Amino acid sequence: MSADTDTVEKRYLSLHERYSVCRRNSTFPAVVVVVVAYPNSSDLPSTSFLEQQITELQQHFPLLYASVEGSRTTTPYFQSRKEVWPPSVILFHTTYTPLSDAKEELGEVFCKEPDVLAKKQDFYSGPSWQVRLHTHPAHSRAYLTLAIDHIYNDGRGLIALLDCLLADDISSLPYEKLFSIPRVEDTIDMKPSLGYFLPIVFDKLLLPKLPDFIQSYFKKSPTWPSTSIRQGPIGLPAGQSIIAIPLDLLSKLKIVSKEHGIKTLHGLLKTIYMVGVWSVYRHTLTPFVIRGSTPRSERDPKLGHPLCTGNYVSSHKVDIPLKGDDKFWTIATKVSDNLIDPQLIKFGRMDMGMLAWVPDGEFDPPHEDSRRATKWEDFFLTQAYSETPFNESFSFSNLGVTKLPKRAEDLIWGQEASPYAPPFNVTLISHEGGLRLVTVWKEGSVAVKEEVKQMEKAFGEVLRKLVEGVDDTTLASLIEV
Repeated sequence: MSADTDTVEKRYLSLHERYSVCRRNSTFPAVVVVVVAYPNSSDLPSTSFLEQQITELQQHFPLLYASVEGSRTTTPYFQSRKEVWPPSVILFHTTYTPLSDAKEELGEVFCKEPDVLAKKQDFYSGPSWQVRLHTHPAHSRAYLTLAIDHIYNDGRGLIALLDCLLADDISSLPYEKLFSIPRVEDTIDMKPSLGYFLPIVFDKLLLPKLPDFIQSYFKKSPTWPSTSIRQGPIGLPAGQSIIAIPLDLLSKLKIVSKEHGIKTLHGLLKTIYMVGVWSVYRHTLTPFVIRGSTPRSERDPKLGHPLCTGNYVSSHKVDIPLKGDDKFWTIATKVSDNLIDPQLIKFGRMDMGMLAWVPDGEFDPPHEDSRRATKWEDFFLTQAYSETPFNESFSFSNLGVTKLPKRAEDLIWGQEASPYAPPFNVTLISHEGGLRLVTVWKEGSVAVKEEVKQMEKAFGEVLRKLVEGVDDTTLASLIEV
């Protein structure tokens, strides 16, 4: 079907969008996925309905049928196509593998889904997104998955796209123009200040070249997992696990959080997760310093950002030292306050803006390693293959509260574990069924599944004790079973 324009439009990629191209070129693409669970296959939206929605959505949102041109250059750009993609290359039906445990089955569907889009050989000549219906002839449960490459979307945009896909009527949605979709750095100041930029340049580029006896005077305390890396993450299988927190327990946690002056539930949950990591790995590093990042949505319609496509994210980081006699609520207050600190939010934007300072350029002649299309791919691959591949301990990405689609009973979202990500990549979302927390990791790099289960057990124990209002809230006491 023809699009509503005969003019070819283009828009150059933002820094983060280009970083996502870099990930795909280097064979580690980032694909964001949402999985919706239904009690019966008859509860799924019909094929004809989805086909109609897929066609109409592309007419509203040009990034859904735009191609990436110049993907192996330093200036890739989105370019409009004359035709929207037919539903037949976006919508698919498949059979899932049934499991006795519904949560494990949901996780298994999630775990396999990013791989389908990630391994597409013709990605740049085909659609960037897919919708799949998962059923089984002998089992009632069914699933709908929506996946899209991070080049084209972020987590909050993904959930908005799902809402549009399943909406009864989308005729009132805006008709966007590709050339008018702004890049995040064109609407929000992400340029690093000199005070932010110079220490990073010193640490990363200058300090390693100094003699060891001089380096020792300047080196900061290492953060976990610097002493816990079993092997590099490249080539290792992905692991995933889900924590489900019932709505009633979540409500009690919100009450306790407010009683202790914690301004964000996200900050409280992030602190509990930190304690879970510390409980398993506390003996591997002294002092134990954990660095937790939170992707922060910068999407703002007042700035002309699109409704449900595009990548509009900054990254907020905080380093927290943990020890057994620390008071939980003191740590939680610090983590929560940091999340809303205007200066730290600004630093999070500058952190994303540092991508502009990554060594760049094209290889002439081309690099013998085809994955290293430009010096960006070379830089990030070199980091991933190094003895210190991780800059953070974990990422904690929370999309907040959403409403379950009609007739659905559960919903989770996330990404596949990646060598470009921290040891633990955690995604959260809340709905009528409660809170769903998904952890992914590279099995055997820093963590193995048994350790993740120990972390989750500690997470549950800490959460239970906080809700019960125990008197002793030192970290050592909270993790005792």
